[in-house]
Amino acid sequence: MSVLGKYTTQEAVNVEVSSVWDVQTAIDTSTGGIGTATQHVNVSDYHQVIIDTSSAIDILFDANATTSCSDTNDLKLPQGVTSMKIPKGLGNVIYLHWRRDGSTNAIVRMILC
Repeated sequence: MSVLGKYTTQEAVNVEVSSVWDVQTAIDTSTGGIGTATQHVNVSDYHQVIIDTSSAIDILFDANATTSCSDTNDLKLPQGVTSMKIPKGLGNVIYLHWRRDGSTNAIVRMILC
């Protein structure tokens, strides 16, 4: 039996639905001094993220607004399109943190739904 109040009905039965399709502005790590700086996206109001990247990036989810990505411990997403659920068990406020992997710049497109 699920813990009451922890999940919505849709989450409890693992239903894939969303009335939101929020296209984010594409980010090019070669412009604006971004380089290897970690980018932070508040994903608290969403259930899934779709990421299209032109080269590999490091990502992590947590409840802190300013966590930096690590080459050592964080998930590496390869070039291409990746879709994943947002881990709601982290708390009421959840951030997706990402940065380019290594010295290769990346163009990152993201849809939150």
